[in-house]
Amino acid sequence: MDRPAVPTYILRGHDAPIHALRFYSRNAYLASGDSEGWLIIWSLATKRPVAVWKGHEGAVMCIRHWTHKRLVSHGRDHKLRVWQVQDEDLADLTTNLPGDKSSVDRREPWLLHSISVNALNFCAFSMCSELPGRTSRPETEAQLVASPNGLDSGGIDIFQLPSERRVSQIASAQDSPTGMVMAVSIFHDNAKSRLLVVSGYEDGRVMVHVRTGNFDKEGGWQKVTSSKLRPGSQPILSLEISPSRDYFITSGVDSWIAKYPLDLPDGMAGESRETDRSSSIKTKHAGQQGLSIRSDGKIFATAGWDARIRVYSTRTMKELAVLQWHQQGCYATSFADLDLEANDLAAPTEYTGSDLSTQSNEILARPTALDIIKRKREEKARSIHWLAAGGKDGKISLWNIY
Repeated sequence: MDRPAVPTYILRGHDAPIHALRFYSRNAYLASGDSEGWLIIWSLATKRPVAVWKGHEGAVMCIRHWTHKRLVSHGRDHKLRVWQVQDEDLADLTTNLPGDKSSVDRREPWLLHSISVNALNFCAFSMCSELPGRTSRPETEAQLVASPNGLDSGGIDIFQLPSERRVSQIASAQDSPTGMVMAVSIFHDNAKSRLLVVSGYEDGRVMVHVRTGNFDKEGGWQKVTSSKLRPGSQPILSLEISPSRDYFITSGVDSWIAKYPLDLPDGMAGESRETDRSSSIKTKHAGQQGLSIRSDGKIFATAGWDARIRVYSTRTMKELAVLQWHQQGCYATSFADLDLEANDLAAPTEYTGSDLSTQSNEILARPTALDIIKRKREEKARSIHWLAAGGKDGKISLWNIY
C-alpha cells in the first residue's frame, strides 16, 4: 500500500489565515499574504523569510508579480499596491515575523503605486501586459489591471499601470442579472490581436468579453459567450486561464469543477452565444477555491474548505492526488514555474584556474567552497516542482509532486 504524500517543508510565520501565495523571480522566492494584511517573502533556498511587512489594513486577497523586481498585492482595504522587491533591497528589510512585537520600526519595500479598487466582492484582481507579446525590457511594460467595479457589483474596471488611470469598464448584464463578480482574468489572444476578459459570477455563470484595438479608439467590449453549468449553480470561487490560452477552469462553492474551451469566433459582429460546452466533474467535495494551473498545463490544484489539497489532470479532469496535512480549511495554492529558460538555471560558478577576465582584464574573486554550495542549493530549490498551499492555520505546506 502506497504511503500518503507528506509535505517536503512547512513554512511557519503567519499568525492569521493565508489567502494569497505566489512564486516569483524564477522560483527563487515565494510571496504569501494573510487575513491581517501581512506580506512575507520566503527564500526557497533557505526556507526562511527575507522580508516581512504589513502591506494592507485588511486581508490580502491576491499577490501577483510584475517582472522579477515588483510584487502587486490586493487587499480588503480597497487598495492595490505595487512594491519594489529587488534582490539588493531585500537585505535591508525587516525579517521579524508578525507575532514578534520587539521590532517597532519595520522597514518595508518601496511602494511604487497605490490604486483604490473595489474589494467588497471578495474578487481578486487580474493583470496582463498592455500590449500583446513581450518586449525586450519587460520592466518598462505598462500593465492592465482588471478588478470589480466599485458601484456596479456585476461590472469590471480596467486600470492601467503605471498611470493608475481607469481606461475602460465592462458594465454588468442588465438583461440577465448575474450577481456580483466573483473571479476575473484578463489576457491577450496574441494570435488574433485582441484582449479578453473572462469572469465568473455569484449565480455560477461565466462570461467572456472581447475587445480589439487600443482604448483610445471607438468601440467597446463585446460579450461573445456566456455559460452556466446548470440551473441553481452556486457562486464561482476561482477561475484560471490555461497557459496555452485555449481553455479555462473554474471551481465554486458547490462540488463542481468545470473546464470551458476558449475557441471564440474571429469577428466582433453578431450576438453573443449562450452555450454550455464545458466538461465538468462532480467532486463530492464542496468549497474548492484557490485554483491554480501549473505552467506546463498538465495538472491543476485546488484548496479545499475540508483542509485537503487536490490535484487533477487538466486533460481528463480526473483526481490524481489528495494532499492532507493541514488541520483546518485551505484557501490558496500556487505552482512553481516549470518554463524556466536554460539560462535561468545556469550552472554553479566554477573556478577555471584563471583569475583574469579576458573581457575586462579585471581580477575575479575565486569562489569559495561555501559560495559554490550556496549556489547549488539555490539552483536546486528553483528547479523543484513545488506546489505551495496555505489556509486557516497560517502555515504554508510545500509539496514536491509530479
